Amino acid sequence: MTRQNTVDTVEVGARLTSMILDHFIMTMVAMLFAIPMMISIFSEAFTISHEQNEMDFGGPFLYVALLGFALYFCKDIINGQSIGKRITKVQVVDNNTGLVASPMKCLLRNVFCVIWPLEVLMTLINPGRRLGDLLAGTRIVPFTSSKTSGPNFDLTKALPPIVVAYGLMLLISLPI
Repeated sequence: MTRQNTVDTVEVGARLTSMILDHFIMTMVAMLFAIPMMISIFSEAFTISHEQNEMDFGGPFLYVALLGFALYFCKDIINGQSIGKRITKVQVVDNNTGLVASPMKCLLRNVFCVIWPLEVLMTLINPGRRLGDLLAGTRIVPFTSSKTSGPNFDLTKALPPIVVAYGLMLLISLPI
């Protein structure tokens, strides 16, 4: 049985601010990982050749860029808070227990960011739970230190979602 107190509700403005900040910050992080690939592609763009060349999508640098985009989907895995959520003082928690959501649940909820227009619409309707939250069994609540024991980072819990997200990025990029 789940129960959401009025104390645990998040305002639409805080939720949208968090989403926008997260998108901006994580896109910049992903772009930092993509810079080597862009340099590789642009360095060959002005090479004059009379032979037909295959399009190179960054070669080995593509794998570095994919890591940056995989991190986008793992943005909440440290104590259920991304940078945007830390700024707006909200946190991802398990909908059933009220405890900090597991890193794998955070990954699952963030995979749905690819359909962001629907996610924004869901946030306007229900600020505590967007589509990714409904499917992952999570919700957003105001941050209180009682839900977490501190900013502990457990690599054994954080590494599997990063590996899964990177694998998803590799699968998506296979046609390229």
